[in-house]
Amino acid sequence: MPQEIELKLAVPDDALAPLAAWLDANGAPQGEATLLNVYLDTPQRDLAQARAALRLRRKGAQWLQTLKTAGSSQGGLATRHEWETEIAGEAIELQTFPAEAQTVLAPLIGRLAPVFRTDFVRRTWLVTQDGARIEAALDTGTIAAPASAAQEPIQELELEWLDGDAAHAADALRAFAARLATVAALAPSDLSKAARGYRLAGIAESKAS
Repeated sequence: MPQEIELKLAVPDDALAPLAAWLDANGAPQGEATLLNVYLDTPQRDLAQARAALRLRRKGAQWLQTLKTAGSSQGGLATRHEWETEIAGEAIELQTFPAEAQTVLAPLIGRLAPVFRTDFVRRTWLVTQDGARIEAALDTGTIAAPASAAQEPIQELELEWLDGDAAHAADALRAFAARLATVAALAPSDLSKAARGYRLAGIAESKAS
């Protein structure tokens, strides 16, 4: 089962430029992309109650669908299961997901609808730490709930373990974050974009009712 191990750090305004400059100098820049995302759930929020998130993402001309299921998050370090497949357009293609993901989604497929959006620009670098290969992704943008004009800013750095000794993935991520702490004041964040989006959507829906 695919597993995602990442460390999320909140980035203050005055840290954006020095952080990017340090990563340019100490990592391998991978470029910049605009990511447009819509998260779906049922009116009863079945996925949220199961601590899962379903996302459609547009990256240039490419469309991706992603399902993330329950994991753990502490001190900004998150471990969760994730399935992602390429699709033709802005619609879930259940049959292209692996069987495990299809089992989760099949009972809900007819009731899924957009709940919130996260749209942001992502700059990425490849870095190494203690034998581990890590992707550093700097995201800046907004979370928006369609039910209202409510928005929240996205300004965070995600450090995702790509390969190396899985048993020491968390240690490698924390060690690299400690190096970054000498560059800028970064705070661990346990709230994913999806969790923040659901919170914003809940506030918007309570005001609309």
